[in-house]
Amino acid sequence: MNLVLQCVILLFLSFQYEASRAVTSVFVKKGHDVQLDVKEDDVPEDFSFFAWKFNGTKHLVSFVSAGKPRVSNLYTGRVEFLTYTVKLKNVQETDSGVYTAVFTEDKDQTAAIYSVTVQAPVSPVNLTVDSVSSSSDSCNLTVTCRTQDSHISTTFTCVNQTCSEDGDGSKATTSAADLRVYLENDSINCNHSNQRPKNHGAMLLYLFLCLLSSLLVCSLLYEEQKKENIHCGKHSVCSY
Repeated sequence: MNLVLQCVILLFLSFQYEASRAVTSVFVKKGHDVQLDVKEDDVPEDFSFFAWKFNGTKHLVSFVSAGKPRVSNLYTGRVEFLTYTVKLKNVQETDSGVYTAVFTEDKDQTAAIYSVTVQAPVSPVNLTVDSVSSSSDSCNLTVTCRTQDSHISTTFTCVNQTCSEDGDGSKATTSAADLRVYLENDSINCNHSNQRPKNHGAMLLYLFLCLLSSLLVCSLLYEEQKKENIHCGKHSVCSY
């Protein structure tokens, strides 16, 4: 589900039910389980009907007071239910949307609202050196970071042992993930990540050191499990 449609559904639900419940955003990895909690104190003992709804229409599970929970045929084998809390197993991207726990007392009321976004793992990154050049007082390095569906290039310059990135920084954003190349502690980092907590794509590091003396020495150290060294020559012409 795209973000615009999700926002429309949230707006609709805010009018349909009481707007006293905050929306909880949840990001979950594709194929994993997501648990949507409802506190027992948020549902009165004398309710007549309770249900978990998906996008305001489809019922995951429902039951009347003192009755047995009824799981929708669409979710048979994928739903675990305990008191008012529901666990949806093996989520797919089509499970992204708004989940609402509702109950009926004198009128329809909301116990919880979750905006769930299911995300596939980010694709690995490939960081390559496009060009290396040096002069008597500086060293320039241009790199490109590629993923399955995106890429960015940027140039870094070292002068007097101080390295900086040309321009305002490099960042590319798709609908589900961010791709970033940045300089940190003399390391060039390529990071591909999405919003799911602690879900970072593979990161490749180039350690870029320029040591200026009578002759310029440029070194690139590539780290990815096995470390390989790429050395520039001691003169202005570099090869690798």
